[in-house]
Amino acid sequence: MSLPRFFRGIRLPLLFLLVSLLGGAVAHAKELKIETKLIWGTNEEKSPKKEHEPVDEATAAKLRKVFKWKNYFVERKVTGTVPSRGSNQFKLSDKCIIEITELEGPKVEVKLIGKGQPVHKAIQEIRKGEWFVYTGDDDKHECSWFVIITELDEK
Repeated sequence: MSLPRFFRGIRLPLLFLLVSLLGGAVAHAKELKIETKLIWGTNEEKSPKKEHEPVDEATAAKLRKVFKWKNYFVERKVTGTVPSRGSNQFKLSDKCIIEITELEGPKVEVKLIGKGQPVHKAIQEIRKGEWFVYTGDDDKHECSWFVIITELDEK
């Protein structure tokens, strides 16, 4: 069976276009260098933990625009990689683990695991140098915790 004359001439360009499109989709799959920070938000001037450091002023200013706390402290920072189309876990404390999976497009799936149990799952767009936040309240202490996730720029 032969193709109509019109299709005979475009088979090669069509094949090239198809391979280019598929190759482009595969090109977006990449290993991500990720930084995760466990942040404590409070109205207290100082953290009760000596090892806590205040977040940088630019980050604090952005957080203050959204959240009610005056001060923000870094409890722990973990940097690692997420393999192309794979997952990695970032242990931020004995009670908090973040699992990140690289997805198609500039997106990741983020799973928040608290005390060994899944707490929250979301798909988020991620871009180098930008960050996004997950948060929860601690009503007992009138404070809040945050997880800031950033894709690092590998320059």
